[in-house]
Amino acid sequence: LVVIAATLGAGDSFPRMLQRAGLASSDIVQVLDLVGGQIKPGTIPPGTRFAIRLGARTSPAQPRPLEELTFRPRFDLALHVKRSSGGLALATNAIAVDSAPMRIRGIVGGSLYRSARAAGAPPSAVQDYLRTIDDHMGFEEIAPGDEFDLVFANRRAADGEQQAGDLIYAGVVRANKPVLQLLRWGKDGAFYSPQGMAEGSQETTGFLGSPVNGRITSNFGARRHPILGYVRMHAGVDFGAGFGAPIYAATDGRVSIAGWHGGHGNYVRLDHGGGIGTGYAHMSRIAVSSGMNVRRGQVIGYVGSTGLSTGPHLHYEMYRNGRTVNPLSMTSITQRAT
Repeated sequence: LVVIAATLGAGDSFPRMLQRAGLASSDIVQVLDLVGGQIKPGTIPPGTRFAIRLGARTSPAQPRPLEELTFRPRFDLALHVKRSSGGLALATNAIAVDSAPMRIRGIVGGSLYRSARAAGAPPSAVQDYLRTIDDHMGFEEIAPGDEFDLVFANRRAADGEQQAGDLIYAGVVRANKPVLQLLRWGKDGAFYSPQGMAEGSQETTGFLGSPVNGRITSNFGARRHPILGYVRMHAGVDFGAGFGAPIYAATDGRVSIAGWHGGHGNYVRLDHGGGIGTGYAHMSRIAVSSGMNVRRGQVIGYVGSTGLSTGPHLHYEMYRNGRTVNPLSMTSITQRAT
């Protein structure tokens, strides 16, 4: 017997995955027919895991017969194909799901991200929370001992699996300072304060306060280059952040460059229209490709130290009509441009 664990990759298909696993064409046809009675094989999402068990060959020239195939094409459904004396048969397992939102609260320690993760919040919910908070206050305003509070859509299956959804509420309680409370409301997904003011309207068309969860380590302007050793223009803002931290698109745009770019190392440039563009340098890994359209807050890459760099950080640039400008001075201009 041969046991195979496989995962469906992005751009792959269920039939091709079965073919690579070594299934006979006749078995693939039967599996597609059986599974097609429950779901459309083309809707199986990337990342779906498969457990495959193949039997002994009847001859060296023949492929191994499929004995068992188990996978979960939907959060609430598991499928099990198994060979019996009558051939392949399908068994379905409907999984009960509880869709109650989840609330995570805790005290900020040395890192807001790590504190929220340690309290049990999944990475996707924490990243959404950080982006929302960053739109309304600087992370430097949040100190150890403050309280974080987030509520997000959550599905919990009867077998213990959980799937986090959209952020619903984001809050920060600070000592002797106003409490920040933001609630997602309406079809546009904007966040509102308890007073009913739409807190997301400006940011929907504007720029993120920071394209990465980190602190500014070098501002825009002339400086002594840390590697080249002489004074030259630093045409951007540097954010210190951990290796592999996600980098977000500052606002909606189209990818004009995604690849190696000299001293920038792995680099992404976005065109936002109206003569405005942004650049993101020294990535460890790029998550987009040239020509793609991206949305504000979408992950476009991950912090690294490629190119002329002394350590993990994001070099963030902003362009107006082809010339670099200080990203920190562009908020009001970009509002008019968009």
